[in-house]
Amino acid sequence: MVRIEVSEEADWKLFEDVARVIEQGLGGCWKERLDGLGQRYWDLLVGEHTLTLHLEHYLGISVVIPDSADDIARRVCALLKQPPCG
Repeated sequence: MVRIEVSEEADWKLFEDVARVIEQGLGGCWKERLDGLGQRYWDLLVGEHTLTLHLEHYLGISVVIPDSADDIARRVCALLKQPPCG
């Protein structure tokens, strides 16, 4: 599993901006969106892979990508202007 750290801040607006960027950039569709008081877990289906966009109050925002999806991990890094991963 690859975890891309997006922000140390648990910013709900940034989370939604990231969600839009990866949805449009990868051409995926949201399978599930779970929102709680201090957490959010949104699952994006891209082809046969499920990515999880995660927000947690004390941890910030991250994208979790399965090990079998190295190309998608690289694409997410590029979309979010993060250092290359994978």
